[in-house]
Amino acid sequence: MIKIIKQTVVFTLVTVAGFIAMPAQAELDVELLKTNDCFSGPFESYESWISMLTDKVSNEPGSEQRLKNMKKVFKKEDFQNYQEILECKELVYKVNDAVSTGYYVAPKDQSDLPVIINNRGGNARYGSWVFGNVYLQLFSLAVDENIAIFASNYRGIYPKLPGKDEFGGADVNDVVALPELFEHFPNVNSEKIGVFGASRGGMQSLLAVKQGLDVDAIVLYAGQYNLLEGLKHRPEMERVYKGRIPNYDEEKEAELRKRSAVFWMDEIDNDIPILLIHGDKDERVSVASSIALNKVLEKEDFTHKLSIYEGGKHRYGKNAKAIEGEMMSWFKTNWK
Repeated sequence: MIKIIKQTVVFTLVTVAGFIAMPAQAELDVELLKTNDCFSGPFESYESWISMLTDKVSNEPGSEQRLKNMKKVFKKEDFQNYQEILECKELVYKVNDAVSTGYYVAPKDQSDLPVIINNRGGNARYGSWVFGNVYLQLFSLAVDENIAIFASNYRGIYPKLPGKDEFGGADVNDVVALPELFEHFPNVNSEKIGVFGASRGGMQSLLAVKQGLDVDAIVLYAGQYNLLEGLKHRPEMERVYKGRIPNYDEEKEAELRKRSAVFWMDEIDNDIPILLIHGDKDERVSVASSIALNKVLEKEDFTHKLSIYEGGKHRYGKNAKAIEGEMMSWFKTNWK
């Protein structure tokens, strides 16, 4: 069941004086270095993929049952259908002196496709976009909604590539840079862009917009928008912050405030509609985070909505379809 806490829709007459003065951002040096077909190598066929999965789990306890479970989730007929109707590319791209990877997913033989930039949670390789995650989270969405999806892994997941994951630092540029890749994918409509962020991806999304990513609408799921308060709920995150955020020991409060949207939403154009979604039983990021940001959005006169899913946890779980439906409704309403 969804409980709508509050929805505020603000229609204003916009004048030149009404725009928020945004700080000038240094131009990024962006280059698409390489693309690989997702359906290649071990993913060239369903049989080769399952063989790879079998090899990975064969020496683990309960491997036979795990493999059965995988085959229930990854069905041969679905795989073959996606392979036929989807274009899926693994991206390698340069942003200034760093190299990042990501994915592009879209229906084949389509044009004028709206774009969703999907920002993942996790850090470094934890939660990163790999074929299985892309398959489960992006394939059906691209097909069902007839959209193109760009998803960055952020820099730092491969130690041999230049660039470090700073958990909301220079890695945000890897999201800001994505529209520079659109020219290589002529079937996308660069005038219709939405950004979605889940967990850490909520922070990445808002920081990217603050730093110049031009989007029509924002949808955020289970994000932490005040990292100082978040540490009280989940103190083990300090290990992640210490390991990734530059100058953390010397400038802890300042660095966490830089990554906490509740302190700087007045620097984002309040003409961008924002939908917040959270589960009230989230064990990793308290729902209080979204409630607090919602109050800030109201204060700053954003068009906004907060949906709280009763019983919902950090992962989508049984609410996945409802969350996807809310997200797409928000984007379709606000794509210009």
